[in-house]
Amino acid sequence: MNVQPGLDPFLSLEAPLPRPRRRHGFRLTVLAAVVLGIGFVGLRYLYPHGVEGEILRPGMLDVELQGPGTLAALTEASVASRIQARIKELAVDRNDVVGKGEILARLAFDDLSGEVEAAEASAHAAERGVGAAQAERDRAVATLEQARATHERQVALLAKGVSSAAGLEDALAARRQAEADVARAGRAIEQAEAEHDAANARIAVARVQLDDSVLRAPISGVVVSRTRHVGDVLAPGSELLHLVDPASLVLTARLDESAISAIRPGQAAEITFTRAEGTIRGHVLRLGREVDRETREFEIDIALDTIPANWALGQRAMARIIIERRGPLLTVPTSFLVWRDGRPGVWVASRGRARWREVTLGDAGARRVEIRGGLDAGQEILKPDDLYPFMRVRLAGAAS
Repeated sequence: MNVQPGLDPFLSLEAPLPRPRRRHGFRLTVLAAVVLGIGFVGLRYLYPHGVEGEILRPGMLDVELQGPGTLAALTEASVASRIQARIKELAVDRNDVVGKGEILARLAFDDLSGEVEAAEASAHAAERGVGAAQAERDRAVATLEQARATHERQVALLAKGVSSAAGLEDALAARRQAEADVARAGRAIEQAEAEHDAANARIAVARVQLDDSVLRAPISGVVVSRTRHVGDVLAPGSELLHLVDPASLVLTARLDESAISAIRPGQAAEITFTRAEGTIRGHVLRLGREVDRETREFEIDIALDTIPANWALGQRAMARIIIERRGPLLTVPTSFLVWRDGRPGVWVASRGRARWREVTLGDAGARRVEIRGGLDAGQEILKPDDLYPFMRVRLAGAAS
């Protein structure tokens, strides 16, 4: 047997070498993991957690519908020019309150005053022409009467044989000439009167145009927009100012067509504007009679009981319409609902443990919904914040 120098010859070459002992550290690690696991399980399933919730009791439910809307006005007017002219003066600006008939702006139309004066002068001249034509007719009528008398006298004298036929013919010719003069004078009067009427018409047109150069408020209200400045040229039909009567403000809300049978004029409503604190009360004023072919929604106008301190046309808001008040019913806050696979449910505390319970829903309000099946009065329902099945819970207080 070959033995290496320095080695004990009685030691077998196949004997294992000694290994370092690590079992103690491994056991500590396992023990720590077990302790942590027990602590986690205990904290998760044995220690009771305080959870907000409420005890289910019958109560009244306001059945409501809600939909988005925008602020509009039933009475508004666009102030525009009917002539092309330059803006000479603007008496109002945005947010100014104006009364009906108040002057809003003046347009520079210097030729209008001259046109009115020229038309008035023509009317005066035509009026004098009418007077002269009437005087000429009066003279012609007098001459005709004299010619008739002379003609009748010549006829009588000729019958007695005192006058000649030539004298009768001269008298007849004079009578016919006088009759023609009367007819001509009548036509002259008609022409003079027509010229007078035409002059008056030109005066009316010029005055209307002159009035058009002064823009007045067609309604009482507030100036919500101004699109031009002093010195700009307005084309006919171009809007200068837009007026709105604040008393006619309404919220035009949109609802699904399935709700049309439940809406009635006069129903109470609450309106909440975007980023606004509090609500404004109102009532349904009227229903639209047309459904949008794409969205399948119809519109309703809601009158406001009070006007917001700050408002703007087109401002967005959410409308809630109270359809009816029902009860007593079992209801839960809508925020308590938890959906699983398309089925509604609520977390309940059963024997100190959190359990999800499937429910059957009924009518809905803005903040609560009717429970028609799945829960009984007196049960503790929980706000679904960080809950899990069989979690140890205790009711800590009412949920906000």
